[in-house]
Amino acid sequence: MITITGKLVKVVAIGGETTGWAVDLDSSLEVDGKRLNRIEIDPNGKKIDGFNNKRVEIVGVLKKRSGIERKEYWVILVNRIQEIKTQ
Repeated sequence: MITITGKLVKVVAIGGETTGWAVDLDSSLEVDGKRLNRIEIDPNGKKIDGFNNKRVEIVGVLKKRSGIERKEYWVILVNRIQEIKTQ
């Protein structure tokens, strides 16, 4: 399990090699020797539309996916998501 925080955003890709959602991370994440500032998430059956453009905390499992255009990329399968309220 991994916990990340950042702003949840909708994403679109030509060819459809995307989950449709990503998090712009508060702090970069190093995976396989690469620094990521954004990581895609797979809602994993959870309703997440209400979190669009909000700062969230996500707990989930990091998985590697592959595609024709993008080769290999990382996705977090959501186990839990919650909004981070700012004061």
